[in-house]
Amino acid sequence: MKLTPAFNHTLCTVTPATAEQRSSSELLISDTPTGKLLEGVILEAALLWRGHLLLFITDDVPFEEGLHIYLLDQELNTLDSAYMVAPYSTGVFSNLVLEQENKVCFRFFEGIGYTLSLLPKESFALPFFSDPTSVWRSFKWKRWFRLDAQPAPDDETPSH
Repeated sequence: MKLTPAFNHTLCTVTPATAEQRSSSELLISDTPTGKLLEGVILEAALLWRGHLLLFITDDVPFEEGLHIYLLDQELNTLDSAYMVAPYSTGVFSNLVLEQENKVCFRFFEGIGYTLSLLPKESFALPFFSDPTSVWRSFKWKRWFRLDAQPAPDDETPSH
């Protein structure tokens, strides 16, 4: 099943960012609160894939913008997640392209194209060594998606 945009998903900020804590928001579906709290405040993209929901959410923090990526199941349980951030670097989410039925290309940090590949089932991954620089994940041996990074070509399109 192909990736498709989910236009009826939005966020409502619950906790704004402070010097001590990150921001969090509640996921709304068709303007109905779900009770699902996620880090970040700006929903950049929501995509549906095989009954799962793939979300790209930024923090809205000037000069150190971060990108949260979540894969949720039908009950909104988090199957997998990643956080992209680099000290003193501002990322800008752009150039989202639905490549294949399970691949999304996008840009976040200047000069780097990212490819997110959704896996048909939970697969083995080496913690700390399976992801590009500036990608942070909780310690787990299994992943539902893989992230790859390459220098982006000069024509401003995502690399894949």
